[in-house]
Amino acid sequence: MKRRTFLKLSSLSLLPLLTNSCDEEEHAFDIEIQSDQKTGHLVFESFLYPEGKTMETETLIVGGGIAGLSAAYELKERDFLLCELSTALGGSSSAQHFKGLSFSQGAHYDLSYPEYYGAEVLEMLKELGIIYHDPHRKCWDFKQKEYLIPEAIESRTFSDGKFRAGVLPEGKLKDDFLKLIQPYLGKMHQPTRLIPEEVRHLDNLTFLDWLNQHLSLNTEFIRALDYHMMDDYGAGAADVSALTGIHYYRCRPYYSQHVELFSPPEGNNFFIQKLAQQVPEKHLKTKHLVRKISKLEGGFKAEVVDIEKKQVHTIKCKGVIYAGHKHALKHIWKDDYPLFENNRYAPWLVMNFVLKPEINSQEVFWQNELLTNNRALMGFVDSASQFTESQEYRVLNTYFCFKPEERKYLANIDDNAQALTKETINIINQYFDQDISSLVEKVFIKVMGHAMSIPYPNYLFRDVNSKRSEEKLIFAGVDSGQLPLFFEAADSGLMAAKLLKSQYSGSMKN
Repeated sequence: MKRRTFLKLSSLSLLPLLTNSCDEEEHAFDIEIQSDQKTGHLVFESFLYPEGKTMETETLIVGGGIAGLSAAYELKERDFLLCELSTALGGSSSAQHFKGLSFSQGAHYDLSYPEYYGAEVLEMLKELGIIYHDPHRKCWDFKQKEYLIPEAIESRTFSDGKFRAGVLPEGKLKDDFLKLIQPYLGKMHQPTRLIPEEVRHLDNLTFLDWLNQHLSLNTEFIRALDYHMMDDYGAGAADVSALTGIHYYRCRPYYSQHVELFSPPEGNNFFIQKLAQQVPEKHLKTKHLVRKISKLEGGFKAEVVDIEKKQVHTIKCKGVIYAGHKHALKHIWKDDYPLFENNRYAPWLVMNFVLKPEINSQEVFWQNELLTNNRALMGFVDSASQFTESQEYRVLNTYFCFKPEERKYLANIDDNAQALTKETINIINQYFDQDISSLVEKVFIKVMGHAMSIPYPNYLFRDVNSKRSEEKLIFAGVDSGQLPLFFEAADSGLMAAKLLKSQYSGSMKN
C-alpha cells in the first residue's frame, strides 16, 4: 500500500477533534486516560471531606517530580513528608505499565554531561550510580550502556511525505546557522544559573529576532527551528528567548564529538525510581493533594487532601519546599503567586500505542520526527529501538505540544479520544506505509495541562527565592525561572533543600 492511498487527514487541525465528539463507533480502541485537568474538581469536592489526622514534620515538600524528589534526596537524613497528587511519583517524568512493560509518559531521555555542568547534580547522579567520569572525553557518561541509543538509529524526520536525516534542512543556511552559534559552545551551562554574565543579554530578545539580525531565513528553516524549540521548550522560535534557542544547540558538543543518548523504556522515570529508592518510603505520600498552606507560629500548616481515604489531613511543619506547579499558588499560597503570574505553560499530551509487533518496516529509529500540518503532533519514540526485556509488544510513545490558549480544548479529551487516536494513527500509517490499526492492543493517553514552562524573553535568571515572602518557604522546579530540562529540575530541588537547611541552621544559632 502506498502512502498516497491513506486518507490525508494530516492536512487537518487537531483542534476540531478535541472540540467535537466522534459519532463513529467502528473500530473503537481500548483507551485509558489520565488528566491533571481534573484537579480543580477534586479541590472543590474535597471541601465536603471530613477532617483526618494531624501530623507534624520538619519539612513539607509539595510535588513528587524531579525537583521534589531531588529535594527529598538532599533531606533524606532528616524528617520530611513529600506529597504528590498523582497515583505515582514522576510529574512530567512519569511512566505507564502494561503486562510487564514500562514506557514513558513524559520526558524520555537525557544525554551525557560536560564537565562544566553543575557539580551538585553531577555528584548526586554519581552517588546514585547512574554516571561516571570519563577524563579522556571530558564528560560524565552513563553506566548502564544497554540503555544507550546507537548513533545510527537516533532519529529520522518525516516531512511532507518524505524522509530526511534531520529536522534542520541540509544546505548553506544550515551551515551558516551552525557557524553563527559555534562560539557559544562551552558557555551554555546547565543549570542556567551558571551561564556567564557575558551572554545573558541574549535572554532579552526572541530567538527568531536574533537570528533575523544575522541570517536570511526561509519558511522551511523557520518551521524546523520551531519544531526543535517546541520539542524541548514548548513554543516556537518567535516565543522563546535567543539564549534559550542557542542553548538547545550548544549546551553540549553535539557537532564535534559523540554525545551519549540515554533512553530507558520508562524514560526519565528511571531517575525518579533511582531517587525514590534512596528515600525512606514512609516519607513519600502519593494521592495527597496540598490544598492550602497557612502561616503558623514557628512554621506552617498545610491542608492536605488524602484522595484515597477522602479525608483532609493537617500537616504542621517548620519549612516548605514548593516544587509543584506555580499557577496553583493563587489558591495554595497566594502571597507569592505574583512572582509567577506571568509564567506561560505549554500543555502536552502523550499517547502510548501498545502494538503487536508485526510492522512491516525493517528500519527502526528511536526518535521519529513528524513535520506535518498538524503542528501539535511532534512525533513518536519507538520502543523497538530501546533495550527491553519483552518482545511481545511494540510501543509508540507519541507526543503532542499545544499552545497555552489551546489548553481549554484538552478538557474534552474523554469525549474525543477516539477521534484523536484515529487521526494520529492515520498520520503514523503514512510514516510506516502500513495501516497499524489492527495491531493496536491498547492506547494510553496522559494530558498535562501545565507540562512545560515556556522560557520566553527575560524569563531566565530570575531568583524568585530572593523575593519570597517567607524565609522557610522555598521554591523549586523549572517554572521558577529555569529551562524545562531534567538537569535544571534536579538542581532546583537540591538548591532549595540546601537553602532550607541553611535557614534551619540560622534559626538554631539565633
